[in-house]
Amino acid sequence: MTYFSFLRRHAGFLFFGFSMMGLSNFGQTFFISLHSAEIKASFGLSNTSFGALYSSVTLLSGLALLYSGRLIDHWSLPRFTALTLVGFAAGCLLMGLAENVIALAIALFLLRHFGQGLSSHTGMTAISRAFTAQRGRAVAFIQLGYATTEGVFPLLLIGVLMWVGWQQSWLLAGGFLLFIALPVQAYFSRFAPAAQADEADTGHGAIVAGRREVLRDIRFYMLLPLYTASPFLLTGMFFHQVQLAQAYQWSLTALASAFAFYAVTKIITSLIFGALVDRYTSLRLFPFAFVPLALGFAVLLLPTFIPAAIAPFAYLIFMGVNLGMAAPLSGALWPELFGTKNLGAIRSMTTAIVIFSTAAAPVLFSALLDMGVGFGAISSACIGYLILCGGLAFLASRITLAGR
Repeated sequence: MTYFSFLRRHAGFLFFGFSMMGLSNFGQTFFISLHSAEIKASFGLSNTSFGALYSSVTLLSGLALLYSGRLIDHWSLPRFTALTLVGFAAGCLLMGLAENVIALAIALFLLRHFGQGLSSHTGMTAISRAFTAQRGRAVAFIQLGYATTEGVFPLLLIGVLMWVGWQQSWLLAGGFLLFIALPVQAYFSRFAPAAQADEADTGHGAIVAGRREVLRDIRFYMLLPLYTASPFLLTGMFFHQVQLAQAYQWSLTALASAFAFYAVTKIITSLIFGALVDRYTSLRLFPFAFVPLALGFAVLLLPTFIPAAIAPFAYLIFMGVNLGMAAPLSGALWPELFGTKNLGAIRSMTTAIVIFSTAAAPVLFSALLDMGVGFGAISSACIGYLILCGGLAFLASRITLAGR
């Protein structure tokens, strides 16, 4: 089945997944960090204190996800979607009304839990469960929702901030989620096809696993470092993207424009790897996901060779290639290994782990920068870590494939 015939056949439900991924950007670090200067100024926070607050609420959101994420295995999809978007809208509205640090912390928790956490979890789990033979293509397509809005949101936000204040922009986002996104997504969530038979659920190939079986599997721990590498490292870097631009003398306009190229790169790469996953499996391809991310960090080690007008584009294009690869690869990885019967519980656990890693990133990177460690030294350490992660993932894939 071609991409186009697949899209036509399941357009309604794929739109649901596409939109859930796109809407999650209101709670993603790259979007929240665009308000970081205003937030720190309004609430009197330093780099370290804001980083610590952000990391703390992100950690709490990950812990909560261990419970809330598994509800998708037991609730109807429309009901679970409604819970997610109402909580998400509440976070946006509270961010727009916050007058003290406590209200700010609660708003950030809601944005991280219902946005970064449950919104993307809903789209990915529902789509991964509904499709098997075309899972790579389905996951690649819905990730385009994330990539598309990621390229548009920074430029859109700049325009909105020229029209209204930073807190008013959050009120607009909350109203959009509550009065437009909620009814639209509740409608399209009902287009879910009957789940396809999964070889992992019939006893062939992967095991039918719950959380306990996953935690007893050595392959899980070998794959996990690379699985979390992109969100951990990029959260740390994107959280400080304004300081990064200042350190390398990149204009903020160039950086915002580079996000559009980053998004296009993610889209193209994701579509390519969606088809490759269906053909070769995620297990065979996943270990190579570290390469473009390492090359992106390498750009930051060569400021004298790459002009400041070009560097942000090169940096973000490599990051886009990495995330474009990671989208279908990581989306198909756990179903290939552990089946789909308890996918909500498994994905809520792995998503929580990812959130824990993103919780650690802002405070760690903030502390390093406050201690005078430069982006060049940070980039060198990241490259070394990625090489180690890639090696472990390669060994895990060899163990799995040899066992089959």
